[in-house]
This record gives sequence, structure tokens and C-alpha cells, in this order.
Amino acid sequence: MLRNQYAMPIRKRPRPKMHKFYPYVSHMNDMCHDDHICNDCMACYAAEAEYNRPNHAWRVEDGKIVYVEDEIMAHHLGRPLKPTEGVMHKNGNTLDNRFDNLELVTLPDMEAQ
Repeated sequence: MLRNQYAMPIRKRPRPKMHKFYPYVSHMNDMCHDDHICNDCMACYAAEAEYNRPNHAWRVEDGKIVYVEDEIMAHHLGRPLKPTEGVMHKNGNTLDNRFDNLELVTLPDMEAQ
């Protein structure tokens, strides 16, 4: 079959779009999300918490590490702790966060600054 040289060019049919592979990324483990923290960030938080206060109970709130004993003492005082105040465990067990085991102490080194 002969084609007319002035005829409309033959349009090629579009190829079906190749599906790209997008790996599934869980919001719980591999990405930071509004409600979740990824494993890498949680490891960084854990390293920082362990460096600052070894073997203490902590959690992450609004991107900051919050220690449980500070939170308990602040709740019982009815105010946030001052930068010159700290919380000590009377029996030396850092995981025993009962209020009767916690003691509020002022840090004289911080007051001088």
C-alpha cells in the first residue's frame, strides 16, 4: 500500500506507562510523622537521654526529651521546675519514680551563673 506524501503523519500509539516502583515506607518505623518518630530519630533520642541521665525513664514530647521524675515533681509542685532545680532518687534506683522516693534539690553551681 502506497502512502500519500501529503497525508497526515501516522501517530504512534502511546506506550502504556511503565509503573515505577515506590517502596512502601511505614509511618511507624522509617519516617517521622506527626504522631510517630522514626527508628533513626528514636535512636538519637535514646543516645542523648542515656548520655545525659543513664538508666532514667524518659519519653519524647514535642521533639524534646522529658524525664519522668521531672514531670512527676513538677506535677506535685504545681509549676515547672526552675533551671536551678533537679530531682534526685532517695534510694538510688533511677527507675523507682514514686513521689515519696523523689527529692527536689537546688543546684548551687547553676545559681552562681
